Amino acid sequence: MDTNLNKYLALIRIAIGYLGEREHFCWWQSSFFTQGSSAFLSPIFSRTQLLAQYNGVTRAAALVHDERIGVGYVYHLFRLPEEMEQATHRLLHETQFVEHIRKIITSKVTALDYLRKNSTIQEQSAIGPTRVGDIQALRNYEAWKVVAGLYYVSFEKQIEILPYFSS
Repeated sequence: MDTNLNKYLALIRIAIGYLGEREHFCWWQSSFFTQGSSAFLSPIFSRTQLLAQYNGVTRAAALVHDERIGVGYVYHLFRLPEEMEQATHRLLHETQFVEHIRKIITSKVTALDYLRKNSTIQEQSAIGPTRVGDIQALRNYEAWKVVAGLYYVSFEKQIEILPYFSS
């Protein structure tokens, strides 16, 4: 599995997960990245707090995506094939990578800026579930840049676009 793709997936997942929370765009009702949440999580997950936040926001976002897109032979940023999930999860045990992530989610503006700079932005007319490609495209870095661009456009225009891959 491509390490660069795994890092990119983890970074856009956490940026989009952060932006989708209640305090920002309110796509899902979680608040894993608020100060109150940090105060609650830090005594319990002192060394793995970001991993706990990542897992929590991933689950919250997956529920919303699954409800709107469906489940089955469908994948999206918050529900990847098992080997991709494990690869991104392992990255969150690397101290240097965690510090890089923390810089991206310091504010709404910083997270949006990260998405803007690290995506392929296309004009989008569709709203709601939007098919990006087939299952083979899941391992295509450029396809994921399009996914990030779709989320960026949706946040900027305050519309809901939910990119997914299916057979």
